[in-house]
Amino acid sequence: MASPRRSWSLSLLPPEIIHEIFYKTPAEALVRSKPTCKKLYTLITDETFIHKHFQRSQEHFLRATDTVQIMDPSTRKNSVLPVPSELLRHPFKIDSLVNTHMVHCDGFMLVEYKMWKYRDDGSRDTNLALWNPVLRNIRWIEPSRSITSSDYHGIGYKDKASDGYKILRFTSCPLEIERYEDEPEVEIYECKTSSWRTLDIELDMDMHIMRNCVAVMGNMYWVAYTEDEEEFIRCFDFSDETFTVICVCPSSYDNSHLASFNGDSLSLLQQDLVSRTIEVWVSSRLGDVDCFVSFSKYFSLSGPDIPALPFHDEAARPFYWVGVEGEDDKVCLPMCQIDDDGVRNYTVIESDYSRSNLCGYVYVPSMIPLPWVRD
Repeated sequence: MASPRRSWSLSLLPPEIIHEIFYKTPAEALVRSKPTCKKLYTLITDETFIHKHFQRSQEHFLRATDTVQIMDPSTRKNSVLPVPSELLRHPFKIDSLVNTHMVHCDGFMLVEYKMWKYRDDGSRDTNLALWNPVLRNIRWIEPSRSITSSDYHGIGYKDKASDGYKILRFTSCPLEIERYEDEPEVEIYECKTSSWRTLDIELDMDMHIMRNCVAVMGNMYWVAYTEDEEEFIRCFDFSDETFTVICVCPSSYDNSHLASFNGDSLSLLQQDLVSRTIEVWVSSRLGDVDCFVSFSKYFSLSGPDIPALPFHDEAARPFYWVGVEGEDDKVCLPMCQIDDDGVRNYTVIESDYSRSNLCGYVYVPSMIPLPWVRD
């Protein structure tokens, strides 16, 4: 006589085991699963769980062109999704995200469109959106009266719980040159109140700022330089809403890429364009009280097999492209690991690639809802 089949449910496991299983489950999988069990649904929608899950999530690569590709460096898995139609709702009726620049913060992508125009009533069309790729939440941000062709944007916070997220807009060019004399140079958008306000800050227009930037622990960071070509790190602190130079870069190269390291420090990848020598530097921990920020060398790499990482100040990286000899418009998109042991684990993600290279970002999948989105 056959024994009766026993039913089994994940919810029967001890809570600590369930939590550990879910912490190790990718955010996309948890969102897709939509558990019918009330106990499990309550867990994955709990604010504390969501933030702990984000803190334990690994960095991915996000590439946005006419599709959205999210790549896991550890598994080499590449998921391809359509661009959300809402993100294509730009006044110019775009069909891809090539002409955008993005900044990542807590699983959000602040999407800045490089094109903008006036509405019939004289106001400017919005060119900013906040997007969570996992939850597929999108929020368009109405512009203030100030949009210039030399705008930079950032996202951060002072205290997420009480003040919420804030978006920074500032210009990098003397406004009278572009006939924007009456426009404010620096503004803050409060997500909590959906409103802009002007900051009384005088910018140093002799400072050149690279487009590549990173948000770390609620503040924004850029590589900047002056006419003497000395490079340094410029920070916008959302706590006191000021710009500061936190340190000088360890050396000056034409090719410098700034990123986050361990969630509380900066990393700086630099390459000499002639020798192709790569140096990677890591900063001291950010946010320490009365602690001077400094860089120490993490590793360096030289040799004949080191790839040249093409430099473009407007390029979103860490994506680089490798050309095929004799085919200037066709390249392959490789993923490889570069460390003090050399170039390893070389994998071609896509071949015969002929679209934009200005489309790559480091990104951490997150179930954190957009500041305005509430159940």
